[in-house]
Amino acid sequence: MRRAPVLAALVAAVAFAAPALAQSTANVAGTWELSVTSQRGTRTMTFTFKQDGSTLTGTTVMRSREGEDTVEIKDGKVDGNTATWTVERSMGQRTFSMTYKATVNGDTMEGTISGGRGETPFKGTRQK
Repeated sequence: MRRAPVLAALVAAVAFAAPALAQSTANVAGTWELSVTSQRGTRTMTFTFKQDGSTLTGTTVMRSREGEDTVEIKDGKVDGNTATWTVERSMGQRTFSMTYKATVNGDTMEGTISGGRGETPFKGTRQK
């Protein structure tokens, strides 16, 4: 008869944990506008994300000498309310990476971009 209290406790634990697990991954899918303020002023970038569970894919449009380039994001992940992804750019024979790390809160995000010049903060909003 000792199994009944143990079973009841297990059922209660699962019942309380299920909503937390269901809400543990932020929804990042959609089009986002990210703003970066640096010594050169404020620059805006648009990212379009697709999300499959914790896997994040998508594109961004970046300016180049030839106009605009559509660049795929790499290594995109969502873990709880944290989203991370990398963008690689080539300029001539040089390739460099920028790694984004954001905390997502509904239709807003804040984070940092890490690259060859250290970290730069950014803010973003999901476009409706």
